[in-house]
Amino acid sequence: MFRAVIRSDDNEHVCVSGEASPYNLQILRDHILARRGPRTRVEVGFASPATASLVRRALRDLDRRGVTVIVGTSEVPALPSPPTPGS
Repeated sequence: MFRAVIRSDDNEHVCVSGEASPYNLQILRDHILARRGPRTRVEVGFASPATASLVRRALRDLDRRGVTVIVGTSEVPALPSPPTPGS
């Protein structure tokens, strides 16, 4: 399992999570590349060291595309809090 939070300058975050299958990791890449812009970063947490290896391999070229990739240890990043009504 992995969970990723894609952050960019527009202050909107996109969260993607799932099994670390080739299909799901490609979907993660697609979401990252669709949101790519200045100061885009993705924070990825995972459930096991084997998953970390798969995630790193799937995202290894994104730094060349201007995306900062932060692969956590075994910590899964917290999901952003939803907006508070009326704020």
